Amino acid sequence: MEENKKFRNHVSVVAERVGTGTYALLAVLAGIFIQNADELLEVSGSLLADRRVLLGLLICLGLLLFSIGKTWWTWSKTWISVQDQAIVIEKHTINGSEHVIGIKNISNINLEQNLFEMLMGTCKVKMDTGSLSTANSTDVTIVLKRAKAEAFKARVESLLRGEGEEADAAAAPQESREETYDFRAGSGDIIRHGVCSMSVLPILVVILGLVGAVVMAAEALEGENALDSLLRSAVSFLAAIAIILSAVWDIVKDFVRYLDFRVKRQRDRICIRYGVLKKVEYTIPVDMIQALKLRQTLIARLLGKYMAEIVNVGMGDDKGEKNSFLILYGSEKEVCERLRVILPEFAAIAARQVQRQPRSAWAAWLWPLLLYEVCVAAAGALALLWLPAYVPAEHLQLYHPAALSGLILLALSGPASLALRYLTSGLVMSDGFVKAASGCFGRRVVAVRYANVQHVTLEQNFIARACGICKGTLHLLAGAGDMTHALPYFDARQADQMRERLCGRQAER
Repeated sequence: MEENKKFRNHVSVVAERVGTGTYALLAVLAGIFIQNADELLEVSGSLLADRRVLLGLLICLGLLLFSIGKTWWTWSKTWISVQDQAIVIEKHTINGSEHVIGIKNISNINLEQNLFEMLMGTCKVKMDTGSLSTANSTDVTIVLKRAKAEAFKARVESLLRGEGEEADAAAAPQESREETYDFRAGSGDIIRHGVCSMSVLPILVVILGLVGAVVMAAEALEGENALDSLLRSAVSFLAAIAIILSAVWDIVKDFVRYLDFRVKRQRDRICIRYGVLKKVEYTIPVDMIQALKLRQTLIARLLGKYMAEIVNVGMGDDKGEKNSFLILYGSEKEVCERLRVILPEFAAIAARQVQRQPRSAWAAWLWPLLLYEVCVAAAGALALLWLPAYVPAEHLQLYHPAALSGLILLALSGPASLALRYLTSGLVMSDGFVKAASGCFGRRVVAVRYANVQHVTLEQNFIARACGICKGTLHLLAGAGDMTHALPYFDARQADQMRERLCGRQAER
C-alpha cells in the first residue's frame, strides 16, 4: 500500500451502519405494536387507522432514506492515508475534520470480520493508541476488502517496527500461506474453557426466569379468555424471554466465541486469532502490555483451572470483548508452560506464589464488620418488631421463621466473606514486579511492572495504622475495567520499598 495515497472505506460500510439503525427502529416499532395490539386490531378497518398506518410507514421510510443519504454522504467525503509515520483520516463534510494518529503510539492492530463482512469479502481494521482519554473505545475503525485490509495492517506494522518499504513487498497475504502457532485450541480446550467461564449468577437467572415464565403462562391460561390474557401479557413474556436469552448467552458464549483459537509469539509481537461466526485477529506489541492477569471463576477454582489475560490499552474495550484473553483455561502447569513460550517476560512472576495477608488484617476489618453487623441488627429489629403489624395474620406463622433465617444468613455472610477474602488475597514484590491476588468466590491475580504503574493509592484506618499494615490501589493506563487493581493488606514497611522502586522506575523514564 503506497504512502500518501488516499483511499476510502469499502462502500459496504454504508449498508452495515444503516442496517444497525434499522434493526433498532424495527425493534421499537414491534414493541409499540405489541403494546397497543388490541387498539390496532379493533380499528384496523377504519379510514383513520389506515391513515395512521400510512403516515407511520411514510415517516419510517423517510427516516430510513435520510439515514442512507447521510451515511453515504459521510462515506463519500471521508479519506484515509498514511503520511509521515501517521494515519490521517480526513472528513470533507460541512463540518470538516482531520484525525491524525501517530503510528508509534499504536498499542494494538486488530482485524475483525462478522458474517455480513464475510459475505461481502470485507474486513474491519481496528487500531488503538496508548491514550487514557480513548482507552474505553476503539480509536480507528477502517473497513476494506480482506486483501487490502491485510496489506494495510502489514504496512502499519512495518512502520511500527521501523522497517522500510521492502517489508510491504515481503508481506504476502496471510490467507495464501499456512501459518504455525504456538498454541491452537482443540474441541476439548474450548469445552473446558466454556465450562470454567460460566458464572453462577446467569445460571440462577435462567432457572428463576423459566420458573417465572411458567407461572405467568399458567395464570394467563386459567382465565376465562386465555388468548386475550396471553396477548395482554405479551410484553411481559417478551421481557422475560429477553432476560432469559441474555443469561443463556452469558453461559454459552465462551463455548462458541473462541472456536479455532490460536496464539503465537512473533518476535516482539503477540498474534491471537479466534472465531468462526465472527473472526477476530489481534496483533499486540509486547512493550504495550501493561500487566498480566490470571483469572478464576468459582467453577474454575473448584476445578483448579486458570486463564491468562493481558492488560493492553484498546484490547477488550468493545462491549462484546470485555476479556483481554491470552491463554484459555487450563491447569496451573499448562498456563505457566504456555506463558514461557508466548510471554516469557511475565512467566517468572506468574509462577511466584503470593504471600497471604498478615493476620492483623482481621483487626483492621473489625471496624467495618462491626458497622455491618449493626446495620443487620437494625434491619432485624424492623423486620421482627415493626413489619409484622403489616403482615396478614394467616402469614405470621411463616413470616417470623423466614425473617429470622434471612437475618441469620445476613449476619453470617459478613464474617464468611471476609474469611474467603483472607484465604484468596495476597501480595508479593519481586524482580521489578508487584503481584496481587484478590477475590472472594472467584480469584483474580494481577502482575504489573513498576515501570507501568501510573500511581499507587495507599489506605489505612486507625486500626490498620496501629497494626502497621496498609492496603491500596494500583492505577494503570488501561480501559475502565482494568484501570485500577486492589492491593490487599500488607506490611507497611513494604510500602516504603514500593515507593522507592516506583520512584526509581519513574526516574528511569
